[in-house]
Amino acid sequence: MAELVSCAAILAVRNEALHIRRVLHEFIRQGIDIVVIDNESTDGTLDICREYLGKGLLFMEQLDWTGRFDLSAQLDAKRSIAARLDHDWLIHTDADEWMQSPVKGESLLEGISRVSAIGCNVINFDEFVFLPVADKYRPSSHYEQEILHYYYFAPAKIRLMRAWQRSADLSNKPSAGHLLTGNKLNIAPESFILRHYIALSQQDAIAKYVGRKFTEADLSKGWHRNRYQLTQAQLRFPDPQQLKKLPAWGAVTFDRSDPKSRHYWVWDDH
Repeated sequence: MAELVSCAAILAVRNEALHIRRVLHEFIRQGIDIVVIDNESTDGTLDICREYLGKGLLFMEQLDWTGRFDLSAQLDAKRSIAARLDHDWLIHTDADEWMQSPVKGESLLEGISRVSAIGCNVINFDEFVFLPVADKYRPSSHYEQEILHYYYFAPAKIRLMRAWQRSADLSNKPSAGHLLTGNKLNIAPESFILRHYIALSQQDAIAKYVGRKFTEADLSKGWHRNRYQLTQAQLRFPDPQQLKKLPAWGAVTFDRSDPKSRHYWVWDDH
């Protein structure tokens, strides 16, 4: 096994009480430190975070909420925090995600350390979007064990460079946090796994996206276009037959056939 590197995940949140305990526990369990930027949450997210302070959660900072989702401000805040950390590797993540190594039995930190040992400084993640299929499903605290249907979201082969070596001095702001730019990118030969729990129920999807407002600065860059002005009818979940299904919740082997270039709410047969 490669010598373990040090790694910190930086997470921006607003009202993520459904997800925050899982994501904090998962990173900390694997030896990855975490920093939380809270966008003035009102649903108990901060109370849950405080339970983890000094136990893997290094610190929390506040980002003012203006009434509009502001990814530019989040990325600036993350970059500022990254400059103050001294970890070998950094991770850009969201609360509704679960990052994994593609190797069975290998933790995320072990995978990052293995990649670092062969001289790579960037890891790409393949995105698998999970959806509940029961009409009246209500998420439990172990929703990741219950929601097994997914689709492979792949508008491009390389599109989520979400972990990188801090000393490489790379930036993800020009691409809305998706891709990294810099002079010395050396991408790992294998993509890791990103499970995206984009909505935990039909009600959650509607609350999350219908009426969501974005800053003009973000929109002027062409960001968020696939989530802009969504309607309740568009957010109706697809038929389970249109989705793949994991054989077991802890599996790391995913079906990459029939990749989707758009999210489910704009599928032609949806």
